[in-house]
Amino acid sequence: MDYSRRRKELLALVNQLRAVGAQSELDLPRITIIGNQSAGKSSVVEAISGINLPRDAGTCTRCPIECRLTSASGPWRCNIKIRKEYDSRGRRLDEIREVPFGSTILDKADVEPALRRAQFAVLNAQIDKETILTTSLDKLEELAATGKSLSFSRNVVCVDLEGPELTDLSFIDLPGIIQNAPDDKTISLVEELALFHTKGNCLILVAIPMTDDIENQKALRLARQVDPEGERTIGVMTKPDMIGPGSKKALDLWLEVIEGRRHPLLHGYYCTRQPDDEQRNKQISSAEARSLEGSFFRNTPPWATSLHTQRFGTANLTSALSRLLIDIINRSLPDIKKEAAKQLTSCRGDLSSLPELIEEEPVTYILNEVIAFCVEFDQFIKGGSGERAQLIQDHRRAYEVLKRKVRRTVPRFVPFTKDEDNFMADDPLDGEEEAEGNTSSEELGSLNLTDMRRHIKKSITRELPNNVPFEAKVALINDFQQTWRTASIDECFERVMVSTVGLLTDLVNRRFERHSLLRNDVHELMLKLVEKHYGRCLMFLEAALEAEETPFTQNTHYLQTTTDKWLSKYKSLRAERNQSTAVPKPSSDANPASSQAEPVSAKPSAAPQAQEPKPEAVNELLSLLAKCGYTGVTVEDLGKLKPADEYETELQVMAEVRGYFQVAYKRIIDNVPNFIDLRFLKALGKDMQRFLITELGLGTASANEKCAQYLVEDPLMVARRAELKARVKRLESVQRELNNLRL
Repeated sequence: MDYSRRRKELLALVNQLRAVGAQSELDLPRITIIGNQSAGKSSVVEAISGINLPRDAGTCTRCPIECRLTSASGPWRCNIKIRKEYDSRGRRLDEIREVPFGSTILDKADVEPALRRAQFAVLNAQIDKETILTTSLDKLEELAATGKSLSFSRNVVCVDLEGPELTDLSFIDLPGIIQNAPDDKTISLVEELALFHTKGNCLILVAIPMTDDIENQKALRLARQVDPEGERTIGVMTKPDMIGPGSKKALDLWLEVIEGRRHPLLHGYYCTRQPDDEQRNKQISSAEARSLEGSFFRNTPPWATSLHTQRFGTANLTSALSRLLIDIINRSLPDIKKEAAKQLTSCRGDLSSLPELIEEEPVTYILNEVIAFCVEFDQFIKGGSGERAQLIQDHRRAYEVLKRKVRRTVPRFVPFTKDEDNFMADDPLDGEEEAEGNTSSEELGSLNLTDMRRHIKKSITRELPNNVPFEAKVALINDFQQTWRTASIDECFERVMVSTVGLLTDLVNRRFERHSLLRNDVHELMLKLVEKHYGRCLMFLEAALEAEETPFTQNTHYLQTTTDKWLSKYKSLRAERNQSTAVPKPSSDANPASSQAEPVSAKPSAAPQAQEPKPEAVNELLSLLAKCGYTGVTVEDLGKLKPADEYETELQVMAEVRGYFQVAYKRIIDNVPNFIDLRFLKALGKDMQRFLITELGLGTASANEKCAQYLVEDPLMVARRAELKARVKRLESVQRELNNLRL
């Protein structure tokens, strides 16, 4: 492929990328022309492009003008477009495109007024395009003077030029740098515009008037801010004809600059001479202007004697700019392609992380979401593995705490009188040790035999002798039951409720996260439903507790077994105490000192031996009784031959109440969790779907309107999705253009 064709393709590619807004995503190669006001910048632009720009005080360049030149064998023509990249508040638009402004121009004389209209359209976006195209320029100037027009804009006027005398080149002409203005805001805006367009992968062409000291060039100072090493900056010196032959010192200084001996730049400096006002008024052609320029540099010292002839004239400048731009594009394309692919992948990922746009009917969508929410909660109710086990595990922990707290209400009966030593050890429940924090009988209060006798006596009214009133036992039972609700059951139910509400809140937030209004309403409805079933379940728990106030059980075998067990234990403790405190007789051993009695133990003996009958003797006694006709006698029956304990009645009451505790304890620690699970948790799950559908009004005539309001998205989410979609579309377009070009 020849160089000329390759150059056209590369420039066409970059121009197309800019047309779709790729410059907002990628650092596209470009040439930007900057200069102070009245620095001759517009004359340089006119010389390169071959068209005239607006020059009146009120119509000079007030927005970026992108000139795209294409060498063509056909007749000269011009098309003007407007690329709107920013809204009225200066925010970058999501979708960028170029809109044609007017028809194709075939006469160069028509370009300047067309540019006036295009720039007016950019500065007055509130006026429609057709009005601007059909209104006279004088009338437009009057409208601009009303103060409603912007002073400057970031949006771009694009000028596509084709013709046989043009060089393949594109560049951006920026408004002139202002030295003085009525307000600093205008100065800052123009300077920010220059800094923005000259950063990155940009060749900076700075117009430098030779009528001013190079050190005073503000545009050159701005270029140094973004290109401190001078690797991207090209100086174009203007107005050489304004320096008289007598200003030899100034001429020598400028010659040293152009020949690279002062203020050097990597790409150096060029010098052009443009038509003066008289020649412009004569409307000389571009060819005539270039001929006069060539004659000036050939015949005017010190330029005529310089060996750097390639640095003089617009043609040399244009050729160099075209070559440098193509070189940059060639070098940058592989990186641009990689960066475009990287950003496209990133944008697609960001877009996929956002909720998709809802296309279903609002009622259908919300109904499906409500059903899915209820199904998800039901899965937690059923339990399972992983996250779904969380709720039931929380509830089981609450029930374990309930079990321990009810267990700690066990009545602490001491089978000794007030005056007898207290040898009562820890009181495990049916062989079960406390899981944590055993509570002593002193902390919970205890009842000894003296207390029990007094309690029974106070309860006697019309009973016959040796009859214990049933009310005496009921009172003792009610004593250990009275703290079950406040200290155990209410706390357990509260923990279950808090755990359930916490899960529901998480599920609501996850399911309805993107719709804040719907999320808030569903959350409030969930709290309302929880409160409803909490109250209903509480009634069942209260009924269960009320039923416990009247002692009853059909589990008579277990009651009798535990009663007998505790009666035996209490009697054993008393027997052990009597054995431990008994004083042994003096020994008949010849050495009395060696047979002194053991000291009295302060604790019950684990295996008392002083009175323990020998197994051989017991078996012999049972055999003798059998021979005498007393068959079926057991070792336990022999114990009945011992004299009755004077506190037999009190021990029996203690054993019965203690045995009944175990019956009631085991019943309540099962019934409470069962009621909570059935009448609260499962009832909540069963009622939820119907409740939400009813309360959200999904079956009413106004459901569609109400649901549509629910689905109004967060404006930030809408803006973010639109931005990402626009970026994906833009980058896909960029990628297509890049793929169409062979790198």
